[in-house]
Amino acid sequence: MTITTVTTSRASVLNRPSTKVLTVAVFTALSLATDYAMTGFQNIKVMDTLVFLAAFLFGFRLGIGVALLTRFIYGLVNPLGPADPITLLFVMIGECFFVIAGAGLRGTFVGSTFLRGSREYERLTIVLSLVGLLATFAFDVLTNFASLLLKTSSLYQALVVGNIVGAPFAVAHEASNALFFAFVAPAVIVSAARLGLWSPRSDLA
Repeated sequence: MTITTVTTSRASVLNRPSTKVLTVAVFTALSLATDYAMTGFQNIKVMDTLVFLAAFLFGFRLGIGVALLTRFIYGLVNPLGPADPITLLFVMIGECFFVIAGAGLRGTFVGSTFLRGSREYERLTIVLSLVGLLATFAFDVLTNFASLLLKTSSLYQALVVGNIVGAPFAVAHEASNALFFAFVAPAVIVSAARLGLWSPRSDLA
């Protein structure tokens, strides 16, 4: 059996609807488990990194499934209390920023460069850290705005006041995600490639 045959066989398995459903379930379970385990650490979550990885490794549609399902469940079954419908909606939308980031980098130089050597690996950890930081910043701006959307007299006030009040939480969220994207994401990508679950030339959706 040739390497090409093995690769094609794996691609066929990973592209099955049942496998995609299972993959969404696994990533969602991991995201929720880590969220609940880290409840004591305000706004420090591995979930965003896992959502990014789901989209990067398996495509946009699968990433969207993980993002929306995870945020919906966590919004309803939250240790701090269920989210109101407006906040829940905006949080679900905001989580899609990480999907866009992951799917956007999928198939680019990022994946193949990770596998070339240590020097490139170090450079790309910085790239992923910045990507995580920017996606998290966008998420925080949107969700802080949503938190005061119905409690202020104007959209501008909700945007400004919401982000001033939420700044301390946003800093913790952005700093931790920058670290998770720099160290956790690259390690998972390389491991997935070595296990044959992903290839820089893969075109799984």
